[in-house]
Amino acid sequence: MSLRFAKSPPPQKKIEVTILDKSPVPKNTAQESAPIKQIVQQPDQALNNEINPNSKYLSAHNQSVVHETRAKAIGAFRNTAGTGENHLRARAMPKVASHSHGSKTKTRVHVQTHGTLPTLADLSPKFDPSQSPQMDDTDIGNGQAPSQTDDFLKDTPPSLETLLNTKQFIYYTYYQRIRARIRQYWAPCIRKKVEKIFAEGRSLASDQDHITRVIIVLDRNGNLIKVEVVGISGVKELDDAAVEAFRAAAPFPHPPKGIVGPDGYIRINWSFILQADNTDPTLLKGLYAKSDQDD
Repeated sequence: MSLRFAKSPPPQKKIEVTILDKSPVPKNTAQESAPIKQIVQQPDQALNNEINPNSKYLSAHNQSVVHETRAKAIGAFRNTAGTGENHLRARAMPKVASHSHGSKTKTRVHVQTHGTLPTLADLSPKFDPSQSPQMDDTDIGNGQAPSQTDDFLKDTPPSLETLLNTKQFIYYTYYQRIRARIRQYWAPCIRKKVEKIFAEGRSLASDQDHITRVIIVLDRNGNLIKVEVVGISGVKELDDAAVEAFRAAAPFPHPPKGIVGPDGYIRINWSFILQADNTDPTLLKGLYAKSDQDD
């Protein structure tokens, strides 16, 4: 006779979830002024290296624009309207006039000199994003898919691309890695939750933003220790989706040492925003991620 002993399963690491605020987040408060700024996505190359003192965003680069705009389409960040096929270069160049003399064509740059020789400022390209060229079917056919963003920029007017005043944030790359991981899990989870809500005969209010605010706590190695729900959306399934997304996406390895607190932990603010469609509440009009951090 032989005796067999089953091995005990290894103990599973527990992740604590704490609900700190049981009241829904007030309507339209996702971008209230605060000492922390929102981290937003940006192309690899900025338009300039200037800082706008009124900027409320952090990103990969310093950038100052005349008018802030956001892409109309929602999705993983992409700017194509002003950066592809020399659109941006064409918008930034001074106006030129061509004059034909026989077989030769001369091009002259019009510069306002005010009776003196042109200055360096006169010759500098003048860029006004409000004068964006219209994208047509030819552009899209050449690989110019519409610009899009999933940053929550509610009060920013829509346009062909996202152009924002930003200040360089040295930890931007790490936050973008977290965002990329979260995106893989949160959107599919939300859609399943919404399908369940409507299968049960319930609905989502389409006249407000459903915002779940959390603080995640990581150790110095990027392992998820705790998810603190600090503002609920009013729909439990949506709040659950935010917690489940972070659990599934963790860990977030190789955090920069500069964001580790004196107690050895990292705390990150994150918001998840869902907008239902006004014409059909079963449709999801917008899914946004929003991270706010100290300037």
